[in-house]
Amino acid sequence: MNRTSNPWLVKSTVKQNPKLKLFCLPFAGGSSVAYRDWGRLLPDSIEAIAVEIPGRGQRLMEPLITSLPELVEQIGANIRDELDRPYAFFGHSMGATLAYELSHHLATRFNTQPSFLFLSGRSAPHLSDREEPIHQLPDEDFREKIRSFEGTPPEIMQHKELMDLLMPIIRADFKMVETYVHESRPPLNIPMSLFGGLEDESTPREHLDAWQGYTTSSFSVRMFPGGHFFLQQQTGRILELILRDLSGIMAL
Repeated sequence: MNRTSNPWLVKSTVKQNPKLKLFCLPFAGGSSVAYRDWGRLLPDSIEAIAVEIPGRGQRLMEPLITSLPELVEQIGANIRDELDRPYAFFGHSMGATLAYELSHHLATRFNTQPSFLFLSGRSAPHLSDREEPIHQLPDEDFREKIRSFEGTPPEIMQHKELMDLLMPIIRADFKMVETYVHESRPPLNIPMSLFGGLEDESTPREHLDAWQGYTTSSFSVRMFPGGHFFLQQQTGRILELILRDLSGIMAL
């Protein structure tokens, strides 16, 4: 991974003069590593930039953030100088909420907005608060709940020392998501593409469809085999669709 001078941003493959920047936002407990292959798989016209938030990767020793508005504020401040050409956001699960809130923040604070929003594995904001909170569960119950999402490899789940390191990070992210309060605002005027897993019980198709009320622009939902972390098996197909969608609004 190629670190930039800004610890918030990681470029897996540096592109010389991209036409568009694709900022990739993390899921709960995730890091820039989840997007390490994206730059290589995308054409030279698109530069993938993973957002690295405190408490993971090279920022492992930094204090964790448990407030979503605070995190959005800090991400906005740290990507502002990179917004020198068209850009888009991709976010999975927690990352989808970050992408949505960041779009509102940038429009309000800096009078700019992404050309496209790609939101994956996340219910529409007004439905997200119906999920049973887990961030205050006892350690063993919390660990079992994380195991049920099937996003953490079994060999890591079975590694006690590693899980002891990861658990506070994952718990902090879940606290951030579960204490997030959606503010009712006019819809964005940004094209949205939603991605979901056919076996993801936490994010059924109708919860993805409900995002349509959050944009006045084009909207689509694509479903893939798999559960909540279908992203891990469907990366190639998802990138194909992202490229197709972006090609529909600009020459790449």
